Amino acid sequence: MPRGPRVDFPGAIHHVYARGIEKRPIFLDDADRKSFLERIGKNLPKWGVRCLAWSLMPNHFHLLLQSVNGHLPSFMRCLMTGYSMRFNERHRRVGHLFQNRYKSPVVRKDGYFRDVVRYIHLNPVRSEIVRSILELEEYPWTGHRHIVRGGPPAWQETGLLQAEFEDPRDDAGWVRRYREYIEKVPEGTFRTYGVEDGGPECDVCPSDSTGIPEYKASNSYKIFTGLLHRIAATKGVPASEVLGGDRGYAAVQARRELLRECKSRMNISVVQLSRWLGISQSAARYLLNSDNLRSR
Repeated sequence: MPRGPRVDFPGAIHHVYARGIEKRPIFLDDADRKSFLERIGKNLPKWGVRCLAWSLMPNHFHLLLQSVNGHLPSFMRCLMTGYSMRFNERHRRVGHLFQNRYKSPVVRKDGYFRDVVRYIHLNPVRSEIVRSILELEEYPWTGHRHIVRGGPPAWQETGLLQAEFEDPRDDAGWVRRYREYIEKVPEGTFRTYGVEDGGPECDVCPSDSTGIPEYKASNSYKIFTGLLHRIAATKGVPASEVLGGDRGYAAVQARRELLRECKSRMNISVVQLSRWLGISQSAARYLLNSDNLRSR
């Protein structure tokens, strides 16, 4: 089935994200991350694009981009192709770096813009790459530090965010209100994009059945994360390797035990568990079934 044309128009704001093929890392060290950011800065003025928020994760990235002239596809083609070639050359590999096409839902609904920014900048906290929002202010691989501390990258735009949080009746300043908004993650889930109802969900990060990525929403998710860290520590494997498709023996065994513990302790579907784990439903069912076979 042919792929449909991308939706883009002058002034459109897009939440753009893409991940590595087979969920593999696309950034192996700080040199890779710096290279990616340099390419963003080089191509933004060339194609009339503004970057409003961003986050680099080990195997994917998030960008909140405003397409001033309607040239988002050209910008992304230059960014991803150039970075892929450099990454392959540097790490002596061949083949595709990214899985499928990048996604770029349009942020349309009023009031969702700030939710997108919050979701993007909190990704390292959700994934426990950093331990707290306070630590996030010193973390160099999201746009959050630039907003609250200043400094690089010089190409990050803050004008729209300032307009969103500015209040002439309050002398404390828009950055303080932005920081408070980031810290006050709502109970339950919150929308990520502001796409129209029925729009695409993010297939990079875990989400619930409505397509709304979760933060630390329910008791079930809290139990899941608690079990994740206990089992990962017992197996001697980082929690980040249990989440996703790492095929190492310890990671697979930890993933299998985590699934078994969750199913025994909670009334929760395999579909939801697979989303939290970042694996396919078939892989989750296989791990559960193979565990049952091993126990006979």
